[in-house]
Amino acid sequence: KTMKIEVKGKVAPGITAKDIVLAIIGETTAAGGTGYVVEFCGEAITDLSMEGRMTVCNMAIELGAKAGLIAPDETTFEYIKGRKFSPQGADFDAAVEYWKTLKTDDDAQFDAVVTLNAADIK
Repeated sequence: KTMKIEVKGKVAPGITAKDIVLAIIGETTAAGGTGYVVEFCGEAITDLSMEGRMTVCNMAIELGAKAGLIAPDETTFEYIKGRKFSPQGADFDAAVEYWKTLKTDDDAQFDAVVTLNAADIK
C-alpha cells in the first residue's frame, strides 16, 4: 500500500523536521501509516536539509509505516556529491540524470493521501 503525505507551504521559523513528523502523527495517529510505504512531499519537505529529510523518513516508523521516502532532488544530489563512495566526474553526472527519474509520476495513484498546511504546525 502507498500513502502520500504532502506538507504544503512553508513552516514557521524554529519548526524542525521532528515537529513536522509529530504534526503528521497527530493528523494520522500513531498507527495511521500501518502497512504503507509513505512518500513525503510538499514545500515544507523539500525545504528541509538532508539531515531533516533523514529524520522525517526515519520517523515514518512512528506512524506505523513500513518505509518512508522523499524524491531525490538538487538537495540530495549536492549532499551526495564528493562523498567517499559517490560516483565521481562524468559518472556522477550520469548517476544524477538517472536519479532524477526516481520520482513519482505526476498522475500516480496512492492508496491514501494526507495533506497538511505547514503554517498550522506549531
